[in-house]
Amino acid sequence: MPGPITPAILTSIAIAAVSFIAFRMLFSRKDQFPIDGLTAVVTGGSQGLGLAIAQELSSRGANVVIVAQDKGKLSRAVGTIQARAARPQQKFLDLSFDLRSPESAPAILEKVTQWNNGQSPDLVFCCAGNCQPAFFADASIDTLRGQMDTIYWSSVYMAHAALNLWKKPSTPESKKQTSYPTRHIVFTCSALAFLPVAGYSPYSPAKAAMKAMADGLNHEVAVYNGARQGSGPAPDADIAIHILFPCGIVSPGFENENKIKPELTLMLEKDDKPQQPEEIAKIALSRLSAGDFMISTLFLGHLLRGVGMAGSVRKNFMDVFWNWLGSLIIIFAAPDLLSKCRNWGKQKGMYATRAAT
Repeated sequence: MPGPITPAILTSIAIAAVSFIAFRMLFSRKDQFPIDGLTAVVTGGSQGLGLAIAQELSSRGANVVIVAQDKGKLSRAVGTIQARAARPQQKFLDLSFDLRSPESAPAILEKVTQWNNGQSPDLVFCCAGNCQPAFFADASIDTLRGQMDTIYWSSVYMAHAALNLWKKPSTPESKKQTSYPTRHIVFTCSALAFLPVAGYSPYSPAKAAMKAMADGLNHEVAVYNGARQGSGPAPDADIAIHILFPCGIVSPGFENENKIKPELTLMLEKDDKPQQPEEIAKIALSRLSAGDFMISTLFLGHLLRGVGMAGSVRKNFMDVFWNWLGSLIIIFAAPDLLSKCRNWGKQKGMYATRAAT
């Protein structure tokens, strides 16, 4: 008979298990996000990060559809995207829609599917949105509602339409179909979803809601993917959810934000060094290729991701590392931010909440 399991044996088993997991996390080389030949929809694709992502997708062989409201910006943007194409056979389309309307998303995907020879798009990037910084009490109710509509609901409508399109099997035997690549939804969030800062009260809650939605959808699509292993009807392809958490992004929108930000907000975020949208796009696609669920793009963002992961799935070793380090840093950072706000009020008074002049 085998002998008793000693603490030394348990320790050896634990070390072996952790080593195996770490090896898989660190050294997996499979591309989890193929792009070449696939069709991508990018909302907010006429400028800023959305345009940078669309250009990067084009350079990697994707057929790209960009969606925004301004027809002039769309026309100019689609030309720059087409100029980055890897091959002459790639196709490009621009669509003008108000993404705040719940009817827009199904209509967009119907048009894209018809344009794509009856095939649904493979990749959906939700990049639409803007930022209206203000203290909560100073912001109008229209601003508070508008931020939720522009940021959260525009992404919800698109994700809802995409999932309902993708989960419907094209044939009763779709679960046995292996030729379709995994379909992906990528939300563009913000590091402010992890650690809200004074002056972003209209904006941060919409981004935090987006993070919660992505966490929930990450579980829900596991049901659809699991159905592909069962005996009943199932989607044609697996589905994956991802969410991107940049800090500041250099763009015309960012410049406009800084004109209306409270002076305190500018002081609190002075350590946030804005990145070029092209840099963020390259980082995002690199981490998507590695299979990441949550993606941050610089050191400060990694720390904030570690702070705010909560119940989010850890996909790799660095998720675990940043979660550990962020949990230590926040012990000191949170009281420091609160102290700075209190001192600001002490020195400048309760009305010192307006934009810098």
